[in-house]
Amino acid sequence: SAYGTVPTGEQPHHVAATPDGAEFWVTLYKENRLQVFDPKTLQEKASVDVGGSNDDITFDPAGKRAYVSLGAANAVAVVDVASKKLLKTVKVGTVPHGLKVTPDGKLLVVTNTADNTVSVLNLEPEASVKATIKTGADPFEVTISEDGKTAYVSNFLGDSISVVDISAGKTVSTMKAGRQPAMLTLEDSGSGQKLLAVANTGSAELWILDPATRKLVTRIPVGQGAHGVVRTPSGKLYVTNSTDNTVSVIDATQNKAVGTIPVANNPNGLAFLPNGR
Repeated sequence: SAYGTVPTGEQPHHVAATPDGAEFWVTLYKENRLQVFDPKTLQEKASVDVGGSNDDITFDPAGKRAYVSLGAANAVAVVDVASKKLLKTVKVGTVPHGLKVTPDGKLLVVTNTADNTVSVLNLEPEASVKATIKTGADPFEVTISEDGKTAYVSNFLGDSISVVDISAGKTVSTMKAGRQPAMLTLEDSGSGQKLLAVANTGSAELWILDPATRKLVTRIPVGQGAHGVVRTPSGKLYVTNSTDNTVSVIDATQNKAVGTIPVANNPNGLAFLPNGR
C-alpha cells in the first residue's frame, strides 16, 4: 500500500533515486526547476533551477551528475548532484524525453521524440553530442544493457522497440511491442537471462521480451494507461497505470500480477529507493 503522499511543484513528471538511495529527485513539467526530497522524512531538501520545463531525469552510476531532459528547449541539463547546481545545458534533437547513462558512466543516450532519433553524448571531459541515430516513430524511453553496448528504445507511436548498437551508431533490429510502449527495463528472469519488461500504454499490458531472440515471452495484463515500470531486487516489477490511478505489482518469477495499489491521479514515472521502505 502507499505509505505517504508528498506535495510537489506543478505537474510532477518523473522521479529518480540517487544511486545511494539518499535522495529522490522529481522533475516538474510546468516549472523551471526540479525538487530534491529526503526519502526518510519525505521533506523537500532542495530546489534546482534548470531553466525550463523538464521531463525525465537520470543519474550517472557514481551519483555525481544528474541529466535532465528539457523537452521544450530541445536540450539536456547537466546538474551537479552535491551542490544542486545547473552546470550546463547541451542541445540535442527535437523534444527530448527519455535518457540513460551507460554503466561505465561515459555516455548518455537521449530519445528525441519529434525527430525519431536518439542522441549519444560523450560525458567526458564534459557533455557533448557524439552521434545521432535513427529509431522508430516517437522514441520515448531508453534502457541500456549491463555491458553498455546496446540501447533498447521504446517507439511510442511505432508500437516497437529499436535495438541500438551504441558503438556502431546504428539501429540493428526492431522488436514488436504492444500498443504505445512507454517505459521499459531489463530484469533478471532468475536463470541469469536478461529479459526486457515494457509497459504498453495503449494495450494495458506489460510485455516481457527476450532481447537475445527478439521474441515475445509473455504478455501480462495490468491497468489502463500502463506507463512506467521499475524492477526491484525482490523479483517484483511495479507498473504505473496512468488512467486507472493504480500501480500493478508483478511477480517476475511467475510472470503475473499479484496485487494492485491505489495511488493519486495520473501516475507516470516511478523509482525504486534502495534504502527506502
